[in-house]
Amino acid sequence: MIRVLIAGEGGQGVQLIAEVLAKAAYNLEKYSLYIPNFGVEQRGGVSLAFIQVSNHPIFYPKFAKADFAVIMCERAKQRIEPYLTEETKVISDLDSSKINFPQRVHNVFILGLLLQKSGVIPINAVQETLEEVMHKKFIQNPEIKKFNFEALRAGFEFKE
Repeated sequence: MIRVLIAGEGGQGVQLIAEVLAKAAYNLEKYSLYIPNFGVEQRGGVSLAFIQVSNHPIFYPKFAKADFAVIMCERAKQRIEPYLTEETKVISDLDSSKINFPQRVHNVFILGLLLQKSGVIPINAVQETLEEVMHKKFIQNPEIKKFNFEALRAGFEFKE
């Protein structure tokens, strides 16, 4: 079982990353669980997502410690400290100047980086699920699809 905690601010795409990851696992016939946690603010409030992926049934939705933590803003880091251990692999938000993509696909870049570090789901399955989840937006603006797929691949291939 792999436990992932994603933390950021509302509007950064935390919940999209979590939904795509959990749905991709489900589509691969794995057991997956995703619990969103956020305040009433639509943008600017701390947004957390708890995801579990397993080859076996998941009997309890909560977890005490994360195997992987994605920290997309400094303010959210304080909220997730109780879930971190020395063994937790932390992926922190990168300096945006290192990423040659529009800010609106930064979260998908981070998703690709999480896939690289965790190996939890193959990138092609995540790309298919991203297409499924974002289908309407991709039809409305095919350039968004191109940017998202490029950002996913770039995150997956990123060398720090």
